[in-house]
Amino acid sequence: MKRSSFTDLVLALVLTIFALGAYFYWYASLTKASVAAAELASRIAEKSEDASRIIAAKSILVTLSSDETAVRGYFVSTEDVVPFLEGLEETGRAFDARVSVASVSAGSAGGRNHLLVAVKVNGVFDAVLRALGAIEYGPYDIAIVNLSFDAVSDETSEWEATATFAVGTHLPTAGAAGTASP
Repeated sequence: MKRSSFTDLVLALVLTIFALGAYFYWYASLTKASVAAAELASRIAEKSEDASRIIAAKSILVTLSSDETAVRGYFVSTEDVVPFLEGLEETGRAFDARVSVASVSAGSAGGRNHLLVAVKVNGVFDAVLRALGAIEYGPYDIAIVNLSFDAVSDETSEWEATATFAVGTHLPTAGAAGTASP
C-alpha cells in the first residue's frame, strides 16, 4: 500500500514539531538549571569569602590578644602592686643600694590611672643613680615626678635620693568608685 505524499508531509511535520518541542523544552530546562547553578556558585563564592574573612579576623584577634597582653605587661594591675613594690626593693639590692617605699597613692591625670610611689634610695652616689635609672627604665610605664638628692655622710660617701614615680596601672580611676578601667 502506497501512502500519499500528503500523508508523508503531515507525518514529517508532526515529527518535526515534536522534535522542535522536545528541543525547546530541553533548552528551557537546561537554561533554568544553568541559572540555578550560577546562583549557587555565587552563594558558594560569598560563603567562601565570608569564611576567609572569619579566618583572617580570628588570626588578627589572636595577634591582638598577644599584643594586648604585651601592652598590659607595662602596667601594674591591682593584684601586682605588692610584687611590684618588692621588685623596686630588689632592683636597689642589685645595684648595692637600699630602696625603701615611703608611700603609695592612687591618682589620675589626663584620664590615665597611675600610682604615685615615693621611694628613698640610699647608697653610694653611682649605686643610687643606677638604681633610680633601673627603676625608671624598667619594664613598666614609669616616669619620675619628683627627685631630690642629699649627701648623708661625707666619710662614707653615702647619698640619699627621694623620688616620686608615676606608675601606669589598671586600677580604677580615683574618685570613680566601683568603676574599673580597662
